Amino acid sequence: GAGGWSPSDSDHYQWLQVDFGNRKQISAIATQGRYSSSDWVTQYRMLYSDTGRNWKPYHQDGNIWAFPGNVNSDSVVRHDLQHPVVARYVRFVPLDWNGEGRIGLRIEVYGCSYWADVINFDGHVVLPYRFRNKKMKTLKDVIALKFKTTESEGVILHGEGQQGDYITLELKKAKLVFSLNLGINQLGPIYGHTSVMMGSLLDDHHWHSVVIERQGRSIDLTLDRSVQHFRTNGEFDYLDLDYEITFGGIPFSGKPSSSSRKNFKGCMESINYNGINITDLARRKKLEPSNVGNLSFSCVEPYTVPVFFNATSYLEVPGRLYQDLFVVSFQFRTWNPNGLLLFSHFADNLGNVEIDLTESKVGVHINVTQTKMSQIDISSGSGLNDGQWHEVRFLAKENFAILTIDGDEASAVRTNSPLQVKTGEKYFFGG
Repeated sequence: GAGGWSPSDSDHYQWLQVDFGNRKQISAIATQGRYSSSDWVTQYRMLYSDTGRNWKPYHQDGNIWAFPGNVNSDSVVRHDLQHPVVARYVRFVPLDWNGEGRIGLRIEVYGCSYWADVINFDGHVVLPYRFRNKKMKTLKDVIALKFKTTESEGVILHGEGQQGDYITLELKKAKLVFSLNLGINQLGPIYGHTSVMMGSLLDDHHWHSVVIERQGRSIDLTLDRSVQHFRTNGEFDYLDLDYEITFGGIPFSGKPSSSSRKNFKGCMESINYNGINITDLARRKKLEPSNVGNLSFSCVEPYTVPVFFNATSYLEVPGRLYQDLFVVSFQFRTWNPNGLLLFSHFADNLGNVEIDLTESKVGVHINVTQTKMSQIDISSGSGLNDGQWHEVRFLAKENFAILTIDGDEASAVRTNSPLQVKTGEKYFFGG
């Protein structure tokens, strides 16, 4: 049709956002420029979200994908997605446009309705599927589910038998760990134990898909379209489980292994165990969750959403002027050993404070202009570029400052150097 979207400013801070009202499965995109004009987009990215707050870029071939756009205002350029995405919101971000015009875009999104039973686990409740004959002996298993969480640890599913068999899928340090043992022989339980780790940063509160396909000792483990094939250790082919398989955690049994592992906190959908729709049974109250905790059927969204920084981005936050107490706390995670975390000027030209990551340690540098000592430096922590979340707390007031990492008061670093504090009006995070 005529017209099209053309923002008042043509720069790299523009986007067009679409709200479908509920989650849809998106399979293709088609674009044109603004009708009968010199305005069209030559390259763009697509982000998607369930909430409109926590966004994920579309990936293809292992990379954040840049879609080729248009070469004129009227020709239609269509892209069929290599893999469909499920989202309520999509956002189109122009990366480049016709140099003789402005950003101009008409867009069509192709897809279909999407519906799935969702279960919210509160970190306490466990959902068991109890076997009809109290035992389950299988040569072949197919288990599929999707999950999303902000927690780096938690048991997603677990089953065990009295002959030493067990199957466990869990998150450890935001990685997926699958453990299996098809039985104990005279060499003991370690002989048959098999464990495989996949993925990273899976606590990003985006949906992740898992499929476990087992035929005897041959396993295919799929995480978000990435497949790992392996064979189990040991000499047995059958998985012998007793009583039940549980989702969301391990029922407390008094064993050390059940109490030391955290239950899953987050959402799961489309849980399928050997052709049995577990989420549907739970919604229809055909399964009995544990007495502890609460099971609900809508996904609870987190209060906080992480912000991603690249090499050129920063976040500017207004502060309260002329306070004699400077207090800041935040969490970060990165694989990089060096980088600026926060910068702020003191009022009245008293200096500035800079918090950075240097050789995987957090350092605070207070530049003081009113005393003979021109800079105060303190640092704490080590190996903080491990991809895990770390908390920084820093407090400064007259002639005193303290830096604490990950709430460990024992390793807090203090200084009593001469210092005068008057907070400024801006805080710059990430750059």
